[in-house]
Amino acid sequence: MGKHELEQVELTNMCAIIDEKNQKIVVQKRVKSWKGIAFPGGHVEKGEALVASTIREIKEETGLDICHLKFCGVKDWFEVEKNKRYMVFLFATTEFSGELIRETDEGVVYWEAIQRLPELDLSSGFIEMAEMMLKQSFAEFWYEINDEDWIKKFY
Repeated sequence: MGKHELEQVELTNMCAIIDEKNQKIVVQKRVKSWKGIAFPGGHVEKGEALVASTIREIKEETGLDICHLKFCGVKDWFEVEKNKRYMVFLFATTEFSGELIRETDEGVVYWEAIQRLPELDLSSGFIEMAEMMLKQSFAEFWYEINDEDWIKKFY
């Protein structure tokens, strides 16, 4: 077996928290990085499980306790100049409890009608992620980067 060069990888997560009864979903108007409307999420800490990291991040960013997460796919890309792969593990759940906090240093958090998502000022590339999470339309959203062009591919 040949030796393979390992990649540097940054792991993140995102979760669609769905209120099926009212057809609403928790969104976050991000103000730091990746500005715009998206679902809450964050970074996986060193040695942390993916689902546990998602549960932790959602609690920190929304105040909600979530459980029974369903894996919906992954968004990833490789940046040659940084020699790093970025991976966003996508989850969804309909099981939550607690009180939604209105705002954190990441941005304002609120319930939004699912049908209104396409009308909002979304973060770049978010609509495809939302489709993966809500419709299970594909398993991987990959950006192929050629010079300045980021080409979307779906698997």
